[in-house]
Amino acid sequence: MRKLTLCAAAVTALVASASHAGPGDVQLVGYVSPVCEVSGLNTQLLDFGDVTSSHQSVNIGMHFKCNDVDGATVTLISAEGGLESDDDEDFALTYDAVFTPTGLTPLTLNAPGGPGQNDVPASQIYGGSSALASGVGASLVVTTTEAATWAGGYSDTLTVNVTSN
Repeated sequence: MRKLTLCAAAVTALVASASHAGPGDVQLVGYVSPVCEVSGLNTQLLDFGDVTSSHQSVNIGMHFKCNDVDGATVTLISAEGGLESDDDEDFALTYDAVFTPTGLTPLTLNAPGGPGQNDVPASQIYGGSSALASGVGASLVVTTTEAATWAGGYSDTLTVNVTSN
């Protein structure tokens, strides 16, 4: 009888302790890799051809994506401040570069040309949105706004820099 009572007491204690157990928890986590970039703008040579007349254009199609909730800042930077002459160092022709993401405000860099202009920037802040997080099409159109008088080559390096806000 004593064994039966001890066995019944042990089962009761086991059931009672299970019903008084505290809640348990588990931490759930996930991750989304940050992406803030333009793609399709590979290092390439864009040739205006003969620049003895102004308003010649080149157009590049690309993709712009930033999944940062605060959005992105896009900066266009002209290394020479315009199309620099190979023969007349530090003299550059003016041009306009317009970065246009679909459905968003265009960003325009007016390269000032002239002598001694280097690393000329223009920036635009784009707020975070589901469209930008998914990615939008964009174009970069560069148009000469001045004609060259002197023979020789003219060149510049235009950088499109994207940083998350």
